[in-house]
Parts: sequence; C-alpha cells; structure tokens
Amino acid sequence: MKTITTPNFIISLGLALCFLGGPLEKSHGQISRDLRNIFQAMLDDLDEDLRLKFEEALETDSSVIKMTREQFRRFRQSPVNPFEGLKSAAVNQSGTVIALKFELPDIRNRSIHPLERQNSGLLASLRPAVKSAAKSSVVVYSNNRPVAMGTIFRNDGYILTNAREIDDQETIRCKLFNSSEKRARLVEVNKEHDLAILKIDADGLVPVNWANQSASIGNFLLTPDPFGNVLALGTFSVPTRSTAVGQQAFLGVQPETTTAGVRVSSIRPGTASALAGLQDGDIITKFNQTAMIDASTLVKAIKDRAPGDKIEITFLRDGKTQTTTATLAAQEYSGEQAARFKMMNRLGAVPSQRYDNFPSVFQHDAPLFPEDCGGPITNLDGEVVGINIARLGRAASYAIPSSTIQSVISKYENDSKLPLLNIRTGQ
Repeated sequence: MKTITTPNFIISLGLALCFLGGPLEKSHGQISRDLRNIFQAMLDDLDEDLRLKFEEALETDSSVIKMTREQFRRFRQSPVNPFEGLKSAAVNQSGTVIALKFELPDIRNRSIHPLERQNSGLLASLRPAVKSAAKSSVVVYSNNRPVAMGTIFRNDGYILTNAREIDDQETIRCKLFNSSEKRARLVEVNKEHDLAILKIDADGLVPVNWANQSASIGNFLLTPDPFGNVLALGTFSVPTRSTAVGQQAFLGVQPETTTAGVRVSSIRPGTASALAGLQDGDIITKFNQTAMIDASTLVKAIKDRAPGDKIEITFLRDGKTQTTTATLAAQEYSGEQAARFKMMNRLGAVPSQRYDNFPSVFQHDAPLFPEDCGGPITNLDGEVVGINIARLGRAASYAIPSSTIQSVISKYENDSKLPLLNIRTGQ
C-alpha cells in the first residue's frame, strides 16, 4: 500500500491521509481521477461547510484540504469518513488550521499473486472463450484518455457504452479490435440505465452475440477487451434486481457463532425470520444450500441478496433438522447508516462515478475499474449475458442483463435511418 512520508502523523487505511506540517506548496496538489470520484461521492452526505471544502479541492485540483480543528473533529465522526483510524486520532498540531493530504493506494498496479483468480496465466487460458465477443468490443476515449469500454450492437457502427464516464462528447473516439480509431458521435443518452449510444462511420463490424438465457448463480463470467484479452474473471453472485438507494435485504435476527452453526435470537414479530417460523435459539446450518459456518457468513449471505428474494433455510431446533422458506424484507437505512455503508463498501476498490440506483442489474465479483465498464460480459461459451455498467465496491460489480439491453436498443435494431444527434437526456 502506498503511503506518504511527512514529519507528522500518518494514517494509511485503504486510503492514505496525512497531517501536513509547515507551509503548503503547489506540489501538494493534483488530485487523481480516482480520488476525485471518492470526493464527489462524499459531497451529498457532508455538512455544508465540509462539502464546500471538498468542492474547492475538486475545483482547484488539489488533494490537500485545510480544516479548522472543529471541522476536522466533525469530519472524523462523519459516516462518510472512510478513515477508521481517525476515530482515535488526537489533534496535537499547534494553530487553528489542520491541513490534510488525501491519497489513494496504488490499487491499479498492485501485484497479483499466482494463486489469485485474476492471475495472468489463468486469464490467458480463457482467451479462446472471448475471441468473438472481443471483436464486438471497443475502447472509448474522451479528452484523449480511455474512459470506458463499448459494445457493438449493429454492424454499421452503433455502439453502447457507459454514459457517466464520458467527459466531453466532442472528443469521443473508439478504438476497435484491429487498433484502428474512429471518431464517435453521441446519438442518445439513457439516464435511467446510464447508457450512451454512439455512432462511428464504419461497416462490416461484428455485433455481439446475445445469450439466449441469463447466467445463473455461481456461473463464471468473463470481461474481454477488444484485443482478445480477458480483463477480469468473476462469478455471477446476485440475480437481476433493482438497486434502490439505501435499501438492503433484511432477515431480522441477531446471529451468534456456535460449533453447530449460527444461533439466532432477538426475533421480533412481523420480521422475515418470524414469518418463516424461526424462533430464538434456532441454529441456522444452511442458507440456500450454502453452509453457515459463522455469524459473518450469514450476514454476508443476507447482504448479497435483494429484498423479496425467497431463501431456503436449514436449521436445528432441539437437535432436529428442519427447513423453512423466508422472504427477505427490505430494511431502509437511515441517511447516516446508508452513507457509512456506501463508503465502507467502496474501500479497496476504484468505484464508478455512478454505482447505484439502477432499475435492472445483476451482480458479480469481477474486480473491474470504471474504464472497464460499458463493454460486454460473457459466459464461458462466449455468449454475451450483459454489459458491465458499474464497479460498486470491494467484491461487487454491476452488469445490465442482455434482455434489458435488447429492450433498450430495439428501435435501433429495426430502423436503419436514425438521426445521428438525437440526444435525449430525460429519464
């Protein structure tokens, strides 16, 4: 993990933050794009005066933020503060102003262990599976840098990509599988799904081969680039659903690890657990056929599901094995709880600018970067099951299923005489 050496106090926890001593120089500036995304994600949940501090940092392109002691103390206690070490940090600097330097760890260039799923040897062995889909992919550039992947859906140059990552529609270019580059024109923006439709002047391109059926839980999924490489290997983890902001699945138990499984208590009338017939003292051994070895396993299993999901639960009561089906409820977090959940989930990842509130996405665990989204995601047969749309957090990325994508682009598949600059920005 990358740290910063200063004469004073250092904290390095997923993000790096330093107390800077002495006069500030311009060399302390220049905020990275990834850190910019983190700052922007915090704005809506900060007190107004702190929000203005971070907005100023974004405007001046500076990773250094000056705070009063009182502002620092409030930021330290804010639910969107990702630096857990600040909770116990003492403010010992003289004077009334504290200068904080923020820095992201070098996530992009970290070494991959040979035993990790994303090791280069394994990804290289999977290249034959994405040979066709790779030719249906493009790299999308804006302001002379790669910002997203794209998916070719018509042979005459119509391309889908991630709308939010495009900085300047006047400078959009697409690089094809043969490394040729084409200027792209923005045709339409669909804010609901965060999709942009681009048009390049080209013929004879290879449109994606959509899968006839969706992926299933546990299926391996591949993200290709246009050049035949596999960018990431993931597993289909949560079925297609809407991602309501601040809403999480809820069973309604207090879990406790035991040698036999997870004992549950504090079951209240009307909760999903009570409606399923669970009682205080029951020991959950399986959750949808997955063994529950400790309380954290159960918590994660619930978190990875969506409100409304029906779950088969195997449990012990008085030494006898029983099963029941629970329909997970929706727990609305308070603003502070939701803010903390969002920020903590994003640590250890470079998140997309938009990472929630999608009407139809499935979840997988491929470790993508924002510029890897917008392109196809395939099954092991090379069929495109969807389009990656966002990196959510440490082990979560979202993709729009192919059935939804085909609905969005249906008019383009049936009409060959569409205007090139019919830009729609409504929901």
